Amino acid sequence: MATWIPILVPQQDYLEIAALVAGREANRTDEASEVTGFVTSPATRPQLNVDDAKLAALPVWSVDDLRALASGTSETAKRWTLAMDVCCEVVGSDNHWLSTSEVADRTGMSINDWRDAPRKITRHMKANFPNVPIDPASGDHAWPLKGVSKPGSQEIHWAMNEAQAELWRQVRGL
Repeated sequence: MATWIPILVPQQDYLEIAALVAGREANRTDEASEVTGFVTSPATRPQLNVDDAKLAALPVWSVDDLRALASGTSETAKRWTLAMDVCCEVVGSDNHWLSTSEVADRTGMSINDWRDAPRKITRHMKANFPNVPIDPASGDHAWPLKGVSKPGSQEIHWAMNEAQAELWRQVRGL
């Protein structure tokens, strides 16, 4: 039986810490663990939303790098700025993952323009943002948005984590 101890965390860190705990709990193979009076086995534990856990764990850019991106004049920077604005608007909502076509529609970009932006962001970051954090999952510079494939969809879905959104709102005055 696991013993649980409540801890306080800053609100902006809650999703990341909750995802870390949920991920560790989901991977436990012990016979049972006690959660607020209920006993669960690995077979009956709720499944961790892996995409949300990866999103919460995505490293956050510095305010200086976000400002540089927001004021960038390249097409890549302009497109990512627009996409980040719309993804930031839905952070914390039930529908916080936006499909490629939703991002394009909400920003006024064509789908092809938005699809082109992720193809160029890695090269753009290497040239202009050498200090952005490294994503431990990929070993490359962390993108400011997370893109994932969703079952049943032919499109990539995009989201921003709460910590990144908080800084983006500050930079953009949202």
